Formats: sequence, C-alpha cells, structure tokens
Amino acid sequence: MNALFFPHTAITPDLATALHAALGPTTLLHPLPEAVTDRTAALADARQVELVFPFQGDGDTLMAAMAAFRDWAVEHAGNDLSGLVGRGAPIPFYGADATSRIVAEIKAGRGEPAENERKARLQRARLLLLLAEDFETRHSELADDLSAFEADERQMLEELKGDDDALPGAAGLSSTTAPAPVMHMLAARVAAWAQLALAATDLWTADPPALFLTDCREVLDYITDQTAAETLLDRHPVSSSSDGLRAWLAAPQGPPPAAESSVTPAIRLTLVRLTGREVFGWLRGLAGVGSGGATDPDSGPSANAVLLGMIAQA
Repeated sequence: MNALFFPHTAITPDLATALHAALGPTTLLHPLPEAVTDRTAALADARQVELVFPFQGDGDTLMAAMAAFRDWAVEHAGNDLSGLVGRGAPIPFYGADATSRIVAEIKAGRGEPAENERKARLQRARLLLLLAEDFETRHSELADDLSAFEADERQMLEELKGDDDALPGAAGLSSTTAPAPVMHMLAARVAAWAQLALAATDLWTADPPALFLTDCREVLDYITDQTAAETLLDRHPVSSSSDGLRAWLAAPQGPPPAAESSVTPAIRLTLVRLTGREVFGWLRGLAGVGSGGATDPDSGPSANAVLLGMIAQA
C-alpha cells in the first residue's frame, strides 16, 4: 500500500519514524528538489520517507519567487495586508474570448494556451506549498526556541530557590507544549497539494491502493464535510507488529484484525472511506480543475476507493 502524507510537504522525524514502524515508508510529495530541507533529506536518506517530485526544471524561478516574497513580507511586516487579497489578476486584462488575447498569444508563440495555463496553475500551487512549508518551519523553530527558553527559565529558578515544587510548570505540561496541528489556509493548501498529486503521473502508473494520511483533524473534517464518508477505524492502535492490519488496509473488507493489546502502538489511526469516489475524480475535485484539468496517467484513471486516515502518535 502506498501511504501518502498530505497536504503537508514535510513531516517531523518522530512522526516519520512512527509511521515507518507501523505502516512502512511514507510517500512525501514535494514541490521542488532545491527547496528540500536538511531534515527532510535526512529522512529520505534513512528511507523513512520516499520523496517524489512531480515537476522539476524550474528551480531557479521558484527559489527567486520565494526570495522575493520574503523580501516583500519583511518590507510590509506589521501592515494590514487584507486589502491585497484578490489583486493577483493578470495585467493587462484580457477577456476569455478577446481577440486581443488570441493575437497576443500568437505573437508570443504560445500555440497551446490550455497547456500553458495548466503549467502556470501547477507552478502557483507549488509556490504556495513551498511558502507554507517555509512558514511552518519557522513556526516550529520558534516553538522550539520558546520551549528551550522555558526550560532554561525553570532551571534558573530551581537554582535560585532550590525548591522544585515552587517552580512554575514543574507539575504537568509546559505552557509551550505544542497544540494539535493547525492547517493555515486549509482550502488553498489542499487544492494546491491535489494539483501536485495529479501531476505525479509516475506515482499512479501501477495503480496501487493508496492511503492518504494526515495528522490534522481539520483536514479530515474539511474533506468529510464535502463528501459522504464511512468510518472504518476510530483511533485504532497500530504498532510495528500489526501485519494483519497492514494487509487489511490493502483491501478493507469486514472488521479489521483485533489490536495487539500487549504491544505498545506507534500510532493510532482513524480511517474513513469516501463513498462513491475514485482517486482521480476526488483529486480533481479538491484541485478545482474539473474533469479536464489534468492529464491522466497512461494506465487510465484509478478505480480504487479513497481511503483517508488521520494519525496521532500514541
């Protein structure tokens, strides 16, 4: 079974290790080889994850766009940017059937405008995913810095007071304990990831059963709110010895194998099956491209039902 982690393009080492122990290597779609972090590269080298790049060859362009965006963000830091939303329309504007647009495309030598638009959509989607990963990396680093600062503060107070019970946060969890994952710009990121998945034609050539995994409850709720779903598992414990469950996931019929109560689970899996949906139709719906927005693999559309799982480390 091919387990794809989505709609993120990066995964924490702890979760990657837990998933590898329970379900095998996780497939991670990534927008750009040049933007892979050292941490993700190390996970790929250790075969904890399998990196797939659906599109390559424009690294300089996207890296320059990311740098320009960072510079722009620094320049506008602290400003109200809500008015800028929606100002990305092409300039000059051409109507859908305007003769001026046709003439401009001919002069530019663009004989396949539909294909060019598809590539442009994919490039925008990849840039959004790159910026989102960059944002979350910085957010994670900030959380780590805050946690380290809090640990240093507790140690300093302990040395000053010599009383562990008097230390703030000595009992219970730290005030900077990371909350459950939150997906910023959820709809846009899910749509962007779906476009990336549609472009990964080699991934679907053999038409394997696919399990789409997320660690964000918001993602699961967002998708099941739009599509009828049947719950198959609810926080089912999965460990490195769950061979029967892994075989069941390839063709989930009937009740799943009983959990091994004597084995500490690596993760807990909530699994739903989207009813009446096949993989490519579902991805197109998420991407908002309709039936003709992407090229099918040579083997044709997948007929497999969509299995969507939410994972949590036990």
